[in-house]
Amino acid sequence: MNESIKGRVRTYVVRLDEQMNGGIPHGHVVLISGNPGTYKSSFAYNVLYHNAKEQNKRGLYISFQQSRESLEDQFTSLNIPYEDVEERITIVDVGYLRQTTKPHPEDWIDVFKRYVDNIRATSHYDLLVVDSLTTLEIISQVDDKRETLFHLFEWLRGFKNLTSLLIVERPFKEEIMYEEEFLADGIIYLSKERVGRMDTQRFLSIDKMRATKHNTSYFTLIFNEGRFQVTRVLRE
Repeated sequence: MNESIKGRVRTYVVRLDEQMNGGIPHGHVVLISGNPGTYKSSFAYNVLYHNAKEQNKRGLYISFQQSRESLEDQFTSLNIPYEDVEERITIVDVGYLRQTTKPHPEDWIDVFKRYVDNIRATSHYDLLVVDSLTTLEIISQVDDKRETLFHLFEWLRGFKNLTSLLIVERPFKEEIMYEEEFLADGIIYLSKERVGRMDTQRFLSIDKMRATKHNTSYFTLIFNEGRFQVTRVLRE
């Protein structure tokens, strides 16, 4: 195995892994952050999909927002269909549970933890996606957000060889940092911006990634024929 990717989770985004010395370090808790319509869910699932196909790694995708059917349709439309990897990736629709169960709001983080514990008790998973941490925070209505997230992130790090991708909604990139950004091991920020009068482009930056050198430049994010790739931002 190439030394540069030993102990790493590859994103399989063309030209991205080399920007962080081979990929995301194993065991990290990483935020996939950005404004709506920036491919956050698809980007995170793409990591699960290609790791399942190329490395036989197992992934767990927990959705608090979209239904499983909606997610499957979304991924199929991007030519990364769930049916290709359904033996190695599990999608859990917690949104359905929200409709049929009425726990107290502050219990939702415990509900999430029990789900993960129960699933991992029967199957080992290498990668976890939570879609989204923002929704989990809202429905939990915690009093001390920083303390709650600290314990949640430490709990995730306590799983041996589990790398977590937590999707976070940000309407736009702000100068202030949120609690989860201080606590996370990494932040991959996705954005969508108007370019010129008619065009819209998507961009990516690695804002933070502990335990590895990484490029902090902005890149253009492109999706084409079932593959994400990043390129240098072209400026006029």
